[in-house]
Amino acid sequence: MPNRRSRFTILALGGAFFLFSLLLPSSDTFAAVATATYRGDAPAPSGPARKIELRLRTDGTMTWITDYRNNRAPIIDEGHWNPISAEEFDLIVEIRDGKPLTPSVIRFEKKGDVLQTTPQSATQFGTQGLQLKQVKATAANSAAKAPIVGVTSPVGLWHWEAQLATDKLVVDQPDRYTLEIQPGGKALVRADCNRGSASYKLEGRGLSIKLGALTRAACSPGSLADRYLKALESVVGQRTKGENLFLDLPAEAGTLKFVRAK
Repeated sequence: MPNRRSRFTILALGGAFFLFSLLLPSSDTFAAVATATYRGDAPAPSGPARKIELRLRTDGTMTWITDYRNNRAPIIDEGHWNPISAEEFDLIVEIRDGKPLTPSVIRFEKKGDVLQTTPQSATQFGTQGLQLKQVKATAANSAAKAPIVGVTSPVGLWHWEAQLATDKLVVDQPDRYTLEIQPGGKALVRADCNRGSASYKLEGRGLSIKLGALTRAACSPGSLADRYLKALESVVGQRTKGENLFLDLPAEAGTLKFVRAK
């Protein structure tokens, strides 16, 4: 017969499994790696509220995307989530924009289709804490299947205009530094006197680019070709605003700013 500790362990595990099933869309509970998506706004000390998207996956991993609405790509945090009970779980942030962090913990309580920070985690989001609402599975699936088109899409031909960092770099000839993002994960690149191909992986605001075959001609003195190619391979996120595309780089490297080709 199970002793008191065994019974407590069984109950805790059962509660965690119950929370796990509630967090995920019912139609996706038994998918290989299903994802539940939650969104909301967090107040900022100054300026507009931060837009936050949280993705919880059945394999225990998570992605936390914060858009500061400052004409730069969002910050992308990654880590895992750990059920505490049938109502609560911990979000453990371990990586930011591809770089390891000292882990930090945010505790949430689930109330229907809403996640609310518990009192011990609420203070970092202002007096009201943070509230995220689940995106319904049908809407999420429809969005995922929709083609990437229109001016808010990164798909298209872009000219590199500047690198926004501590020391801003302005590109004199943007038409010689281009990025053509094509549907299906392929891209074409021009870096001054060299041209080639690339592949990319796009997940929400997250973006990674891997260069493929490129010509290796020696461009004229002062060329930004090497700097441009190196920056493309270090991209961690993207966002569009009007006719501009912003590709975020790690840490202090800043952001690449592009304008859509006419």
